[in-house]
Amino acid sequence: MERLYVYNGALAVIGLSLGLPAMGSLIAGNYSIPVLLMAIGGGGMIVGAGYESLRTDPNEFTISVAALFALVGAACMSLLGAILSAVSGM
Repeated sequence: MERLYVYNGALAVIGLSLGLPAMGSLIAGNYSIPVLLMAIGGGGMIVGAGYESLRTDPNEFTISVAALFALVGAACMSLLGAILSAVSGM
């Protein structure tokens, strides 16, 4: 498995877990600066991860196993937090 795609996939998951709840709040009419910044940041992370996946050569990408493991763990925690937040109705 290419580390580049795991890395960018984890960044996209974090972007989704930030951006989707913020977009839901914006659609519901909750306009505030933090919500707007979360929506923009989440979308930027998704676009950036996709761009890097297309433009970077997987053979030239280097990241340590520990850093990749930490990022995947952070993506899992971020996704779990977004799911729990949606289930609890916050």
